[in-house]
Amino acid sequence: MTQNFLVVGLGTFGRQAAKALSEGGAFVLAVDRDEERVNAIQEEVSKAVCCNALDQDAMNAIGAYDVDYAIVAIRKYFDVTVLATHALHKKGVAHILVQVDSEIQADAILAFGSTEVIFPQRDMALRIANKLLHPDLAEHIPLGSNVAMIEIPCPALFAGKTLNGLALRTQHGVSLIGLRIPASSSRAKENILLNPPPDTLLHKDHRLMLLGTLDQLSRIKAMPNASLATLQTSSSAR
Repeated sequence: MTQNFLVVGLGTFGRQAAKALSEGGAFVLAVDRDEERVNAIQEEVSKAVCCNALDQDAMNAIGAYDVDYAIVAIRKYFDVTVLATHALHKKGVAHILVQVDSEIQADAILAFGSTEVIFPQRDMALRIANKLLHPDLAEHIPLGSNVAMIEIPCPALFAGKTLNGLALRTQHGVSLIGLRIPASSSRAKENILLNPPPDTLLHKDHRLMLLGTLDQLSRIKAMPNASLATLQTSSSAR
């Protein structure tokens, strides 16, 4: 089922978020007071409207409160951000993500109904720093400032052993969340085993999906025969 998104504020972040959501197949209603910004994006989203986010009658008329998610990206005017967020909350929008510039703003906007805050500059800075500090994990999937998920070929030291015998969590601090098992024949499909039981025997042709801190994952990756590959979900498999 297609999800509906409202993006309020079409500056750099709002515009990119709206375009990305639309390209992903979502219905996107893009709103800004600047007619030039609205005209620039109207061919790239489902609907673009020049509207004041504080005019609740106008917002209601264009269906701005009938969405699954709202992104408020007007960080330069925090007073407007607060009022727009409060209105969305009062109108019953369940998920409201708000762009902020500081922890103080984050605390305040959460009190006014935001369900999540977005720090684009901070998040990008952390991502770049981690990429520089851990170049060997450049293709990891970040789950936090210091936590990630990777997929690697089974290290030679692990092949022929059971998960229980390896004690990955106690010995290495990482969790095995899944195994990618190759197809047994040319006609068969590969199998992804999530949360494999402790008695699972690892083979050299298995691929391990691991969760841990960047330092822990770097040490695992450094083991013989462990080369990084981008984690793929079963939905993206051939």
